[in-house]
Amino acid sequence: MASGKTRHLLTEIETLRRYGNKKIVVFKPRTDTRSGMNTIRSRRGDEDLAEEVSATDPSDLWPILSARESEAGSKFEIIAFDEVQFFPRNSGFFQLVKHLLEQGYDVLGAGLAFDFRGEPFGSTPDLAMLAEDRCMWMTSYCTRCGQRALYPQRIINGEPAHYNSPQILVGGDETYEPRCDEHFILPGRHYPGVDEASPQGSIWPLTVEAS
Repeated sequence: MASGKTRHLLTEIETLRRYGNKKIVVFKPRTDTRSGMNTIRSRRGDEDLAEEVSATDPSDLWPILSARESEAGSKFEIIAFDEVQFFPRNSGFFQLVKHLLEQGYDVLGAGLAFDFRGEPFGSTPDLAMLAEDRCMWMTSYCTRCGQRALYPQRIINGEPAHYNSPQILVGGDETYEPRCDEHFILPGRHYPGVDEASPQGSIWPLTVEAS
């Protein structure tokens, strides 16, 4: 979050349309309500129209795509997705993207790598593997110290959210802020030996005991 991922996606879309003359259609999961209906929007205010699909069953993209191509009278060349972390790993989103690639579409995607627990988030890590060297990692900076921030710190009523909070909670700067390893706090983690009320040197334990 706050890394410019959506802004970069929008810039890429605009560049490909304007200078590459590419036909592009944009999709997003309905879970993303922060940007408004049928819109993707960066924190800076840049935006584009977007078709909405189910986060749990993104295969409803196909009839929408077919209808849009019929209206345009030609096939789109690029399919763009924003907020891909909201597509769960078991939603079939990875297979959908592979199918799109097999059908000759190029695919652009933007999403968060980690959730508020500091754990892999939805389909983003799978798509990163699929993208291989075409994957770009955007950088956020910790609101406490200015160091590179990997994790979205969820804040509820002024306090760090508990580990058992729901994985998805749509919100903006009032709910999330970037944090580095040292200043990321996660009460209720499933491993002992860390002071849950204080910043940690790392969110991961140094050793793991076999059960």
